[in-house]
Amino acid sequence: MTTKQAIFEAIEQLPEQHQEDVLRYVQQLARTHKSPTTNSPTGSSDPLANFIGAVSHGSLAANLDSELYGD
Repeated sequence: MTTKQAIFEAIEQLPEQHQEDVLRYVQQLARTHKSPTTNSPTGSSDPLANFIGAVSHGSLAANLDSELYGD
């Protein structure tokens, strides 16, 4: 018996609701397996990707408390 056959037989024993859960899980696996490199941000898919490195000096949050709340 192949793995695929074993999966089919196990799924047939499940109630309909659990079969739907298995289907959603398998669809999610297929999406993540299809193209793992597309999960990394690119300039076209992640608006912050173009901003990375735009601030080259110190911390933007330096002395933020004194600016917000006074001395």
